[in-house]
Amino acid sequence: MLNRTKTQEPQVRIIPWETTPQKGRDRNRLKRPHLLTFLLSLLALIALIHFIAVMHSSNTVVVVAPPMNCPGLMRSTDYTQLVHLQPKSQEMGAVQFVNQLSGGQPAALVQVQNSGTQQALDVYIYGCTMQKHTPKLTTLFTQRDLLQGTASISSANTLVTSELDTTISPQASTLIQPMQQNVYREYSWQHGAFVQVAFPSSYPVTSRGEAEALQQQANNGQTLPWSDPMMTAEQMAKDIFKWPAISPQDAVSNNNGITAQVQLMQQTPPLQVSVTLERLIQHNSTGLWFVTRAQSTGLTVDQPQVGSIMSSPTTIKGTGALADGQAMATLFDHTLTPLSFLNNPTLNVDASGTYSGILLYTNGVQNQPGLLLVQSLPPSGSTEAGQLLLMGILLG
Repeated sequence: MLNRTKTQEPQVRIIPWETTPQKGRDRNRLKRPHLLTFLLSLLALIALIHFIAVMHSSNTVVVVAPPMNCPGLMRSTDYTQLVHLQPKSQEMGAVQFVNQLSGGQPAALVQVQNSGTQQALDVYIYGCTMQKHTPKLTTLFTQRDLLQGTASISSANTLVTSELDTTISPQASTLIQPMQQNVYREYSWQHGAFVQVAFPSSYPVTSRGEAEALQQQANNGQTLPWSDPMMTAEQMAKDIFKWPAISPQDAVSNNNGITAQVQLMQQTPPLQVSVTLERLIQHNSTGLWFVTRAQSTGLTVDQPQVGSIMSSPTTIKGTGALADGQAMATLFDHTLTPLSFLNNPTLNVDASGTYSGILLYTNGVQNQPGLLLVQSLPPSGSTEAGQLLLMGILLG
């Protein structure tokens, strides 16, 4: 009988699940996704909280209490909105707080430069008043379209504006000083409003803006004839009175360092004029002299008054003229150039010396500073002394 060998089947070793090494690795693999998911969820939650916080803060309206007084309102006002600034064609300079212009009351000076060939300037001054315990802005001053204009605060705490005088011919511009090509106007705070005022100088300039510019030139070392009262008075006689020569009898009768008196003499016709000069801008030894009055004894002007605004036609009245002579008037513009009259400027004089007349003239620049010269001269060949009076005015 044949012996058959039993085929041995392969033995399989069964290892419990709990002790399988591979299971431990699989368990670690199962744990890692749970941890990563948790971390990502946490980061997403933090991001969501941050987003909600940002959106909440951006939607929060910050309520600012309105100013309770004028200084606060003046400093918090958006002046670009107030002047309706046009960004494409206008540029606004820095706002200046100029309480000194308005007698200590809150005030802001705003200047707006317009683009274009003329470079026109707009000038505004705003103030503030309390109405029912609430501050309200008010407009104190407005001047627009100043060609190549400027605005500044003078040493006398007045507002000075300037603009180019376009009526000056090219020929005339070569005969005047560069600063005389501009018209200067001065405004002073009076009785709660800005009022144009006349500068007390009749010569060598008629405006504070020009006078301060001349003084600055002198302070910078430039030699000017206006540093001597006698020279200033005699040069005025040539330029304004049209006297042909200087008299050796001219003399300084008084000079206290701030005010001086100069006596000017003319031989033909006989004429004596007392000239008052003052150091109007700088009251020291380097201050320039300006003529503030020039008048012969006895001649007066009742109308117009010194510094008043004259409009054409205007009436001239006064006393002290020569009854047997000839009286006439001359008007000068801001460049000290005589204006053209549309009528005869000869004045009527009665037996008592009272004179009157109407002046009709053409004025191309409104409200410019100027001069009025009244002369009463004796008949030809007479030894009687003539008379003269010079005063500053505003030509309306």
